[in-house]
Amino acid sequence: MKRKAVRLLTTLVLLATLLTLVVPPALAEGPDPNPPGNPQVSFRGVIEAKVTPREWKVSGKTVLLNDQTVVLEQAGPAEVGATVQVNGTVQQGGAVLARLIKVLRPATRPVQFTAPIRELPSGGVIGEWKVGQEIVVVTADTKILPEGVVPQVGDIANVIGVRKNDNKVYARLIQIRKPQQVIVEFTGPIERFSDTQWVVRGVTVAITPDTVIEGTPEVGRIAEVRGYLQPDRSVIAIRIKVREPQQEPVSFQGIIVSKSNDGFPSVWGIRPLTAVEVFPNIINVTVTISTTIDETKGPAGIGALVHVTTLPAAVSLAGTDSVLVARHIKVLRPPLNQEITFAGPIEEIHPEFWIVRGFRVLITSATVIDGDTPAVGKMAIVTGILRTDRVVEASHITVMDVLVLEFNGVIRTKSPALPGFWMIAPDGPLPVILPIWVTPDTVIDETAGPANVGAHVHVLAHLSSSGRIVAHKIVVLPAVTE
Repeated sequence: MKRKAVRLLTTLVLLATLLTLVVPPALAEGPDPNPPGNPQVSFRGVIEAKVTPREWKVSGKTVLLNDQTVVLEQAGPAEVGATVQVNGTVQQGGAVLARLIKVLRPATRPVQFTAPIRELPSGGVIGEWKVGQEIVVVTADTKILPEGVVPQVGDIANVIGVRKNDNKVYARLIQIRKPQQVIVEFTGPIERFSDTQWVVRGVTVAITPDTVIEGTPEVGRIAEVRGYLQPDRSVIAIRIKVREPQQEPVSFQGIIVSKSNDGFPSVWGIRPLTAVEVFPNIINVTVTISTTIDETKGPAGIGALVHVTTLPAAVSLAGTDSVLVARHIKVLRPPLNQEITFAGPIEEIHPEFWIVRGFRVLITSATVIDGDTPAVGKMAIVTGILRTDRVVEASHITVMDVLVLEFNGVIRTKSPALPGFWMIAPDGPLPVILPIWVTPDTVIDETAGPANVGAHVHVLAHLSSSGRIVAHKIVVLPAVTE
């Protein structure tokens, strides 16, 4: 019995000795709270410098990149000044080897706003302005319109530029308007009127000896007012047009199915999207030279979906062949499988397609891409074929890093009234025609001749976030003689 107990004790001692030799002390004692290897790290910071393509400085930290580092630039380019998220591992010496770098906020962000000038630098225009609540940095490269204007505190400034990480707006273009020159247009019922003052849709409208009034005012009638906006939100009227009671417009949406001719006047057949018991199957609408046609989203061709505002022919134009005469036609969706040109911000970039202003734009070997380096957040002007699946096969894309555009081109068509679109073909080998939004505030310099269709012009404009190209100045260029 004693011999068996001694043998068992000996076996246990040998087993314990073997376990001591085989199992590392760290495992024998439990998990190491500081396991070996490079610890993981995640932080946010601003790219301060790119020492080399493989070594960046991000908020004081050295960040290393290798072939496995993924850089996500959906929010904008990973350039100096951009705010990024860095995920990686800490190396010997404290540097971080990045596994992922994601741009959270680009170094610059396009900005456009309008506000009164509150402060100006002393001794000139270069320096920091206070416009509304914003600090605006003006440099020698900033364009200030109208040319030669001397800005003053109290003037209204339309500022176009970029916001940097110091939260200041660096201006690329500033359009100055005197407070009394801020022109507004609105329509509403006449609530009260006298020889010196009307109230239209709750707005006090001052009548002066220079005010042009069309029609007879009556309480309840609709008035179209154009005038100068005052600091107290009243309006000094330039022109008031009173609609006659029977001239209330008729509006509907429909598909263009026919045109009597390509000129003016022309009778367009439009199939309404409204129930047939309200409108006939086809509505014939007379389109005249006075009709405003908004083709921002594409041509008003056969098959286009349009919104039409009309007046009865009896009160708008005698002798027409249709019941209604169009005042305004806006293209809501261009004809499918037709060429369109549109502009907007680049929202996504993929190897085979981009997303521009919500459109999927196919990129092929035949697509011509010029301008700046493509990046999310930049603006793009796209020309291509709109397919039936609402995808655009791009033939030409111009990428722009700035909101200000300046180019020479030829006027192809123009709206008979302002505001309205002028279709201008930029100089160059590509057959691109841009819709330019021309307003009463656009400076049109006709020193060298009238701004007629066919005129060669210089255009200064900006591209709004909605994709509309808004003209600030159009200068007719001298005709070239052989």
